[in-house]
Amino acid sequence: MLALRPLVYPLLILLGLAPLPAALAGGNPQGATGKPGTVRLFINRVGGGKAMDVSNTLAVPVEVTLRLTRLVNVSGAGNGVIRKTVPANSRVRVATLNKRQPGGPIMFRHSFSYAPIFSPEPGQHGSVDGPAYALPWKGGPFRISQGAGGDFSHNSVRGRYAVDIAMPVGTPIIAARAGTVVAVRNGQAGRRPDPAGNYVRLRHEDGAESAYLHLTRGSVQVRVGQTVKAGAPLGLSGNTGRSTGPHLHFVVQRRMGETLASIPFRFAQPVESLPNFAQQAR
Repeated sequence: MLALRPLVYPLLILLGLAPLPAALAGGNPQGATGKPGTVRLFINRVGGGKAMDVSNTLAVPVEVTLRLTRLVNVSGAGNGVIRKTVPANSRVRVATLNKRQPGGPIMFRHSFSYAPIFSPEPGQHGSVDGPAYALPWKGGPFRISQGAGGDFSHNSVRGRYAVDIAMPVGTPIIAARAGTVVAVRNGQAGRRPDPAGNYVRLRHEDGAESAYLHLTRGSVQVRVGQTVKAGAPLGLSGNTGRSTGPHLHFVVQRRMGETLASIPFRFAQPVESLPNFAQQAR
């Protein structure tokens, strides 16, 4: 087969005039495929039409949105917006496009997005099982300012299930579970050098690690190697590192080789359930 120019080949695929690459052809719609921690759209040729599968290798379900525009000779697209839930570690067919008229080719453009279905709060849609983490601060009530899968900074392997809790600088930060201190930073004054700012990292008995980021300079009260109980003081919240406002960035991770991967977790109680101790003391 003659070599095709890079811009021409994708167009011929959509027209049905060129073979699909091996990575996009075939596959079992029941089993997730691809790298762990990814969500991918696969377009397969099925007869004279196109089958569109989504593979989800995340640890939680995802809500998928598929938008189809500039439809020519296409049936099966509805109003052009298709939403489906794809369970964790599965592959689901989200659309099958057929020819409206047998003679002509199918033509369309598509965009694809997804959002994890996950909540760290108990009893909520997307909550998970596993060890319960105490709310790692004193005072409140505070709110989640950026949740899992947030576009600003919660879209990487390390931070996919992290939560940001907006709170005033100087809020006491405490251990969410018992563990051993494995890393701290305590001397950073501003945004650099570390995007995490000042932080404490604890390793728990099951191998999971919880991290508490953007703490106030000089406020960290623990040292590497120290064993702490749940509720032990760690430091004070702040606004150091890559931060757009005072908050605590809390994440639970697990080591996978040399990489730290964010994992789903659950709090022991709703985020906004703690009373305002400062007001009570007045």
